Amino acid sequence: ATGMGMHSRSRGAPSPLRAEPVMKTGGAARVWLQHGGFAAVWLLAVLLCCPVPSSISFSRTALDLQRPAAERTLRLRGGVMWVGGGRQFNRSHDPTAGPETVEDTFTPLLDRLDRADRIKYLYKKHGPKYRTNEVISLEEESKYLIRAQKMLRSLSLSVDLEAAGNFQKYVVGELDFEQHRFGVMYGRVDEGGHVFCDAIYEPPQEGNDDVYKLLPDPQAQTVELVAACLGLRRVGIVFTARSRKCILSSEDMEQACALQLELEQQHGFDFARSTCAAVITRNDTTGSIIFEAYEVSDLAMDMYRRNLFKKPSHSNRAYSRTTESVLVERKDTTKVDNDFFINTVPIKTHTSPLFENRQTPFPVANRPTQEQNALEVKHLLKCHEDLPFPLQLRDFHLLVFLGTILDPISDIPALCAAVVEGSEPKAGHRELIECFAAQANKS
Repeated sequence: ATGMGMHSRSRGAPSPLRAEPVMKTGGAARVWLQHGGFAAVWLLAVLLCCPVPSSISFSRTALDLQRPAAERTLRLRGGVMWVGGGRQFNRSHDPTAGPETVEDTFTPLLDRLDRADRIKYLYKKHGPKYRTNEVISLEEESKYLIRAQKMLRSLSLSVDLEAAGNFQKYVVGELDFEQHRFGVMYGRVDEGGHVFCDAIYEPPQEGNDDVYKLLPDPQAQTVELVAACLGLRRVGIVFTARSRKCILSSEDMEQACALQLELEQQHGFDFARSTCAAVITRNDTTGSIIFEAYEVSDLAMDMYRRNLFKKPSHSNRAYSRTTESVLVERKDTTKVDNDFFINTVPIKTHTSPLFENRQTPFPVANRPTQEQNALEVKHLLKCHEDLPFPLQLRDFHLLVFLGTILDPISDIPALCAAVVEGSEPKAGHRELIECFAAQANKS
């Protein structure tokens, strides 16, 4: 009251209890307070002493909303609001947002890179021992904030029934999950971001009941050539695992990131962004087979590009080690649960329009219990002799095997084009294949 009186007397006010400096709005209330005398002062004192109901209390959020937008948030990301340089965030979901607008995953990564470049500039200008509040703050804000990604790059994964059944039957029936198995999915991606797997290729590998190990593949270029000529591309990986505490192990994470990075370097981000990782496991309690699909987040891919993941010392771990400190739930750590880096992708099945109506499949390459030879080619042609010859060849593994016999430059593209179009192959191709199959009688 004394401060208010001094302020009022300096302006020549007649009363030291004038309330004008407190309320600058509301003309009627101001006039009433000026002429209400003691009653006005008593009413004001009662209002100040009474407790304020919680329903009208000023929360921190409400006060924060009164600040300018530039001071309040750094980026509103449609699903995650970033506050304080990206170190705190409040999850909120916008159901009206589309899959591409629900979350901006790149701006925080670019902001982190800008801060890291600023630190390099300051060290270059002032020396490596330069330490100020700005440098310390930039170092904290340039750390990766580990968080789950809400946006799906792949809206769904649909696996061909025949391809999935063949892979699953071998793992469950012959191997009985006593050996981990790895495969590469080939298929297509539509404009809406839905992934279709039409074939599964199994590269050379070794494995046990705990892990798989990939070996050099001399047929890798032939497989890519056949797939491209059929209008297919790599869309992801599939692997099996026993019941374990993790979904994707550190080894699985590395394989998924490596595939996406390779496709990204060859064809660009838009081509590689829809790759998936599918896992087949068995529930030990019920004995049921579980087939699930996941995708790696943009954050994990950015860290993988910058070599921030350490080589896993144990391939079946549920976490990844990083080469530098990151923020997990606002705490510094170098150990991150892999669940932060993956999203669940809805999975379904379909029948491939290219490989449908098959009576018997051709043996899959690199399986110890199966062999690809002229006898198997003859058997497949015999089982489909009622179909036109180009339709008899509609088997991905058969075409890959023929790619090791025919010329990859002149024969394979023409043969695959005939298979896709359903037209008769060029002169000599049919005779060459039938002659090769006839060798089974001589052997």
